[in-house]
Amino acid sequence: MGQSSSAATRVATLAVSCAALFLIFLDSTVVNVALPVLQQDFSATAEALEWTVNGYLVAFAGLVLLGGRLGDRFGHRRVFAVGLVTFAAASVEAAIADALPALVAGRVGQGAGAALLAPLSLALPTRAFPAERLPAAIGIWAGVSGLGLAIGPLVGGLLVEHVGWPAVFWLNVPLALAALLVTVTRVPATPRDAAAVVGVSGAVLVTGALTCLAAGLAWSAGHEWSSVGTWGLLTAGVALITGFAIQQRSSRHPWIPARWLHDRAARAAAGILALASFALLGVVWFTSLYLQNVLGYTAAQAGLRTLPLTGTTLVVAPIAGKLAARRGPRGLLLAGLGITAAGTITLTRLTATSGYSTLALGLTLLGVGLALVLPTAVGLIMTQTDHDRAGLAAGLVTMSRQFGGALGLATLAAVGARVARGDLLASAASGPVSDLAAGGQVRIVGTIAGQATADAARAAFLHGFGTAMWGATACVAAAAALAVIAISESSTRRAGVQTSPAPSPPNQTAAVRLP
Repeated sequence: MGQSSSAATRVATLAVSCAALFLIFLDSTVVNVALPVLQQDFSATAEALEWTVNGYLVAFAGLVLLGGRLGDRFGHRRVFAVGLVTFAAASVEAAIADALPALVAGRVGQGAGAALLAPLSLALPTRAFPAERLPAAIGIWAGVSGLGLAIGPLVGGLLVEHVGWPAVFWLNVPLALAALLVTVTRVPATPRDAAAVVGVSGAVLVTGALTCLAAGLAWSAGHEWSSVGTWGLLTAGVALITGFAIQQRSSRHPWIPARWLHDRAARAAAGILALASFALLGVVWFTSLYLQNVLGYTAAQAGLRTLPLTGTTLVVAPIAGKLAARRGPRGLLLAGLGITAAGTITLTRLTATSGYSTLALGLTLLGVGLALVLPTAVGLIMTQTDHDRAGLAAGLVTMSRQFGGALGLATLAAVGARVARGDLLASAASGPVSDLAAGGQVRIVGTIAGQATADAARAAFLHGFGTAMWGATACVAAAAALAVIAISESSTRRAGVQTSPAPSPPNQTAAVRLP
């Protein structure tokens, strides 16, 4: 192929990868603002309604490692296309649902499609871009993921207010079909790897383990950690993952190559991804509650005011990829984590009268910091991965982010709620009022118990918010310690610049190699 054709191939590959990732993360948050309307339309309890969100997240997290493995075995482009079709079909099912079980089934189907798309949206650029340009491509990829995550509430709010909740799901269909058309016409076919045996026992164990762990974390967000559901699911997940580890030792075709387990930098990068996502999801959760329930913005207005988080990500993440390739990842990781910590510390200073400016500063710092950290950590793993294992490596990347985020949301939300409840119960407020305060429902508290109690509820929620942000800061500090201890500056510089993935097969090289 000529120069223009090769460049067009790379652009098309990155475009469909980013489009898929945007859909995935958009649908992680876009439904949240529709929950009150859905509860009214379906006459659903709050606990039942939770599974319109949790069904998506559990299916996504539980199947994502299998999705990457299937991509390596049957071809990245082929499985990616199947993921797009699955996601679109499930979105139609959710949009036309006339009962809550049908809606939850559609959301589970979306999660299954996302589990195929997410790892392969990273594996496809890994094959298409040469090593010296891959970090920049990963930076763009990471920026788009942050954009989808943060503008979900804005898009959802606008659609629910002006069109209706089914539009939240119909939006996915033309986007997914357009990405499918570009995928089958412009993205080069990727070869199957016959050595990447899926293995039924390994697939069942690891998928069951991840599903139970994800379901346990989702359950814990609305229930006590000591509840039977939480402990039962988490215990089953740990038992299954232990069985998977034992099975892998004797397997002729292990899912996790031994050299990955012994690569200290790769392990550290996965840990940094998990810890950074731990902080990010907690911030997004509390920020949404603060904007709507304390400052009084509508869902659409609140979504608009989270843009400092994503606007900076879109600008900084591609630059971070280039800097990591030139100067080595450790310095960039430490700088990014330091800025991220400054952002979470800024958020601890929010008060009922601080208004939006303090929040905007905290979100901007957080956006810049994470835009330096996330693509750098992803690149550290992917630039050292052979092409025929890119899907599985991308699955591990996605799994680290998913479980870090899920654990962060469950833990920080629980910490903040416990602090808020404790403050109000200490002031002799009733249990139901303290539960409302834990979610920042200040106006409802005022209606039930008067303005004085509403003021106390606002202060209690902000105390819980601040405590949770100190917890997020501690996680960022732990990630910085990993970067210092486990990542060698000289070795990672070589990984970022000199180490290239295994060469493509001869029949693919012409389609993707730079001129």
